[in-house]
Amino acid sequence: MPTVLDNQKAISLRDTKDMLGAVERFPEFISNQLSARPPIRKSSRGSVFRNIVFMGMGGSASAGDLTLDWLNNKISVPAIVHQDPALPRFVGPDTLFVTLSYSGETHETLTAFREARKRGSNLVAVGTGGKLQKLSGEMGVPFLAVRPAPAPRAALGQMVVATAFALHRYGIIQDPKTEIELATRELGRLRNRIQRTVPFAENPAKRLAAALKDHLPVIYTSQRMASVARRFKNQLAENSKMVAKYALLPEGGHNEVEAWSNQPFPLAPILIRDYSESEFEQTMFQSFRSTITKASRTTPAQVRLNARTHLGGLLLPVLYSDFVSVYLAFLKGLDPTDTPWIRLFRKE
Repeated sequence: MPTVLDNQKAISLRDTKDMLGAVERFPEFISNQLSARPPIRKSSRGSVFRNIVFMGMGGSASAGDLTLDWLNNKISVPAIVHQDPALPRFVGPDTLFVTLSYSGETHETLTAFREARKRGSNLVAVGTGGKLQKLSGEMGVPFLAVRPAPAPRAALGQMVVATAFALHRYGIIQDPKTEIELATRELGRLRNRIQRTVPFAENPAKRLAAALKDHLPVIYTSQRMASVARRFKNQLAENSKMVAKYALLPEGGHNEVEAWSNQPFPLAPILIRDYSESEFEQTMFQSFRSTITKASRTTPAQVRLNARTHLGGLLLPVLYSDFVSVYLAFLKGLDPTDTPWIRLFRKE
């Protein structure tokens, strides 16, 4: 049994900047952001936007992904998450350009922000400060401040809440406060079941982390939960320092399912599901799980959590997988917070 996960002293030695503490405070980060709601005046521009672009990189882009998966059915115009400084041709005066940068210093995001300004787009910015806040002040662009976290990826909840407030400001969605409060309470209950003090034998997040060690995780989910799978993949990279991949169903059943037989390296398939599946989706997941098991002789793990809200249906598996990624780092003897190779890439 990987007792290191039940050894608080060993965890403290590895977790020098308290990433696990940040994961455990995920519900509180959201509550604090909700209580810091800015007194912004609601705009009437929502009816004239022809499209919405969420611009961001890394963890900030994850906030855009999750916000769009959450509110997609409530947004009446085309909306995308963009992750490149070169903007699509359609970005122009009828675009609401939501600029997401936790640090406010991300080069690609600042470049896109300036270009969207040149094109006459309607701008709003979200972050903790930096150059983005300075530019917003100079240009008269609304800036929604986010409360700091130990690392940008630990601020997902704050970024999502602030982004939702930005959409509400422009009349695109109704006030999201009630749903956020309900989801936060659900997150607190889940956190209590999988936090560090819950022993390995009773903690499914610790057990999944142990099952992923020395394997290549391959994550599958439905299109409407794509943000959760991308987040899990990214957290495994940044926290656990390991390569992972994700794919979406049912598309994966029409191509890469064929690759699961005769693989020379250990794979760890994971299905992320919820309890709002249609009859077709239930059959799809069951068939895919059965096929993968027969082809690889490996039964996929399942992450399936019940939530009362749509937002909770996305954030609960996010919190669960965040715990898994940090526990996995400890099992590998690593500090989850430090990202030296990302720093080197940015420097070069």
